Amino acid sequence: MTNPTRCKSRRSPSVGAISALLLLICVCDVWLASDARFACAQEAPLVLAFYYAWYDENTWTSGITADVPLQPYRSADVEVIERHVSQAQAAGIDALVQSWYGPQEVNNQTETNFRALLDVAAGRGFRGAVAFEANSPFFPDQAAVTEALRYLLTVHTQHPAYLRYQGRPVIFFWRQQRFDVGTWNAIRAKVDPDHTSLWIAEGTDLGYQRVFDGHYLYSIAWSSDVTRTLQDWGQRVRRYAGRLGMPRLWVATVMPGYDDTHSGRSAAFAVGRRDGEYYRASWAAAIASQPDWVVITSFNEWVEGTMIEPSVRYGDLYLNLTRELAAQFRASFAMEGATSVSAVMPQAGPVSTDIATVAVAESSPRVRAIETVRIRSGPGTTYPRIGRLERGEQAEAIGRNSDDTWWQIELPGSATLGWVSAAFVELLGDASTLPVVEPPTLTPTAPSDALIATATATRSVVTSAGTRTPTPIKTVTKATVGTPHTLTPTVISSVTPASLGTPAIPLQATQVKVTATVPPFITPPGTHVAVSSVDTTGTPATAPSLQTIEPSVQTSPLVAVTFSPTTAEATLPEDNPLGEGDSFEMVTLRQPQGSTVSRTPLLLWLGSASLLAALVLLVVLYIRVRARYRRGSRSGR
Repeated sequence: MTNPTRCKSRRSPSVGAISALLLLICVCDVWLASDARFACAQEAPLVLAFYYAWYDENTWTSGITADVPLQPYRSADVEVIERHVSQAQAAGIDALVQSWYGPQEVNNQTETNFRALLDVAAGRGFRGAVAFEANSPFFPDQAAVTEALRYLLTVHTQHPAYLRYQGRPVIFFWRQQRFDVGTWNAIRAKVDPDHTSLWIAEGTDLGYQRVFDGHYLYSIAWSSDVTRTLQDWGQRVRRYAGRLGMPRLWVATVMPGYDDTHSGRSAAFAVGRRDGEYYRASWAAAIASQPDWVVITSFNEWVEGTMIEPSVRYGDLYLNLTRELAAQFRASFAMEGATSVSAVMPQAGPVSTDIATVAVAESSPRVRAIETVRIRSGPGTTYPRIGRLERGEQAEAIGRNSDDTWWQIELPGSATLGWVSAAFVELLGDASTLPVVEPPTLTPTAPSDALIATATATRSVVTSAGTRTPTPIKTVTKATVGTPHTLTPTVISSVTPASLGTPAIPLQATQVKVTATVPPFITPPGTHVAVSSVDTTGTPATAPSLQTIEPSVQTSPLVAVTFSPTTAEATLPEDNPLGEGDSFEMVTLRQPQGSTVSRTPLLLWLGSASLLAALVLLVVLYIRVRARYRRGSRSGR
């Protein structure tokens, strides 16, 4: 006979083990659920501001700004950096994102001043990050960009004050359109193959999200409806992330206004601040777009009049507004209960560097030219011609006008956007998938007598997120520092048919006169500046030629290159749209409604599944133990 006491003692450990197991499972489930929340909300949403560190006393007396600081300053003074950090921190800003031209120290304040910013920030519990300017004058080629990024990742991002999100250093990019997606994929494979950092791209081409980790628009001042624009782009980013099957960050832009009318730019304009109402409206629009972060354009971009830094005209109004509005953003974020899935970035790990493995099977429509068709800067024959599609040539369709008579396309081999008439192309795909792009609201004007181009030392202006500047009008966006000196070499160049493929328009050789204005800390003596000849259509006519700034010339932050107008004799066919103009209009993008990425935390689902599995296991164990106990009881009898 079996001893009943023994049976009882055999049962007791089993019940105890089951109880312990149940307790362990419950604890694990609670841990998983809390970990899911931690994964989503372990870090508060970021409020950032673009920051510029290349000013001196001459900036404030140059007349190129619509307003001046309450305290004129030199960006290199540590006391100034300390004041800026204190002001930003008090306004609820988490980090200043400084434009950076690379690690070169000679004639490059952006490197030395960024080091100072990090050191100051470290002592105050603040953060700094880099806005990597891909068109820096110190980056002559892809190799230079690669080395600069390698330096940034191995030196600056290791500083304790460098901005990190979920453990990964953050890098914003400006003008990444200099290289195509494949080139950036190759660069990242060399400097960050495991994607241990977060790269945030700018502009209107979401194709870069195959390589980058997030997206932002530098300016929204061009938009007539910032709420619609930011919501559209937030949806675009989330939808594209869904196609990729990878989370992507949406960084919404807010601005206090815009005014570059003192800069001397030919296309200058202003957006009134309306005593802070425009700033409030842009914040409300940003919050409505459900962003992961918000970035302010800007803390101190004085030439474009987007600064929130205290000024003579506005005092500290915009710092106070920033404190209030940043708090509202964080409160709205907390009310959601968790961030969007796009904010929960994947853990760092090996990532395929083959674009083919991450590219999504897109169904984006394309257009194919029935006959040679002109590409224009807007949807109409009154807009200037910026290129053409040859018969049979194809291009990706980006958008459409309201009556589907014009398609917006991306010029083949270029990041430029343009328009073609639907009457002369065949649409390959579904037009309903294309967003409606509003036409420009300003009347195009005839070309000016002088065409202005930007050398690689300057930032070109994008006045619309819907299109890049289609004409050769590009302007300096950084304050010219120091007393400029002028060098006027004469360069003879020719516009050849070979440079334009197989054009139908004969072009005659012309003389181009270059005037370079070079201020002291950006372009060192002997620097080579790439300069392209241009034709009256604004299309580059010849490969860039290298002009050397002689060592005897004093240098200052920018290089502005002015070309005298070239001439071209052309006989244009009558069958395609024709019109001349030299204006650039602001465009608002409209995005079709689409699905968004689920915002349900993955780990929370895993926790629930584990709890269900535990309950099933508990029932099975209970049945088995009870059966064993009954068998033992019968044996005891």
